[in-house]
Amino acid sequence: MVFSQLDLAHQIDALFDQCIDLECDSVGDLHVVRGTLDAKSAVIVAFDFNRAGGSIGPSEASQLHVAITTAEQMTLPLIMMLNTGGVRVPEGANSLGAFRFVFRELLDAKVRGLQVLSLVTQQCYGGGSMLAAISDVVLVNAQSQISMSGPRLIQALNQYVEGDDVTTDRVRLVLCGKSRAATSDRFQLVEDNIEGYRGGIKHLLSFSENLGSSIKQSLLNLERRFAENGVIPSDRFTAKASIHPSIDKSKFGYGNSWSGRASLFTLDTQVGSATATYALVTDFFADAESIYDLVKAIDALPNSISNINIFIDCPSHSPSLSDETLLLSEYLATLALGVRLKHLSGVNVHVLVIGSSGGGIFAALSAAASRMSMLSVGSVQVLPRAALSAMRRPDDKLITTKQLLESGSVDDMLEDLSSVLS
Repeated sequence: MVFSQLDLAHQIDALFDQCIDLECDSVGDLHVVRGTLDAKSAVIVAFDFNRAGGSIGPSEASQLHVAITTAEQMTLPLIMMLNTGGVRVPEGANSLGAFRFVFRELLDAKVRGLQVLSLVTQQCYGGGSMLAAISDVVLVNAQSQISMSGPRLIQALNQYVEGDDVTTDRVRLVLCGKSRAATSDRFQLVEDNIEGYRGGIKHLLSFSENLGSSIKQSLLNLERRFAENGVIPSDRFTAKASIHPSIDKSKFGYGNSWSGRASLFTLDTQVGSATATYALVTDFFADAESIYDLVKAIDALPNSISNINIFIDCPSHSPSLSDETLLLSEYLATLALGVRLKHLSGVNVHVLVIGSSGGGIFAALSAAASRMSMLSVGSVQVLPRAALSAMRRPDDKLITTKQLLESGSVDDMLEDLSSVLS
């Protein structure tokens, strides 16, 4: 019996011996239960791709919140059955704000020691793949599809980003569970049957400790992938005339340089200064290399730094096949965790949108930041217009400043940078 072809209710029944529904404040499309497998208990949250693509809106984020808090309170592992298209685009700012807070909650719970196991039977995209990438272990079958951008978007925009046409089969080969397991130890390959997934969960539940890697080990793993995939250091540049009109670009130097699609600038810091400032700017999208540059720079900061400013101007994460070959969601999850660890250690991390932002880069930084601000001239979208056009979806209405503030997607608006750079 092919496990991935079963409907969600039958999958849950096949995996667990007994399940009890958990009460949630909101009625959403997720299934939240406490289940047992061979006398081992866990909290399970399951996504149903047949309901709105398994996407995450405010109600689903509320259900995920119940699952996380219940698992922590009962000292049980959290198991996520991830078949999801990611954040629910039509709900706009409300989805952005809801995902910001629930992803932050999961980051904090992970730091406190919550054991998180996930499984993907069919597909897991966008914010869902970031949930997978923060898990200790993810069970996949050979044909599971995991990526930040969906296959159709990758294929449509690859010519634009990479100058290379790619076939559907080539995209699916890169995104499949077999390839993901070969790239990352986090992803473990199982047979696509009840015995495969049930046996994998049973094995993982036998461990009581958190199985995740440290930030430093994660950075080593991410850096190693560049060489393994033929990505070599090069002079990073940006075609932007300036980072922002009110920022003196001459005072910024380059960080580590890898590609020409995105640039990480570092403000020259005076000796003894307690503040570190970075600007991540892109002509198109934030790629794996620039994300790696940023989290590595932040992780290397001395303990004397008590304030970190991160200016961002990039519409979204990269949809290129080369970035997905590296498993982009793990770069974004590592960035989120690295920044959040700084916040939890007492460092004030202020992220400020100085141009446009959205997608995975906004999700990672907004969840991790101590404070998320936006210039009044800035903009935030769930997905950039180029992505919506490529997927032949209607352009989502412009998200207003009022909607961003009311949803909690951002904390405040600034007219200029004088208070930040003073």
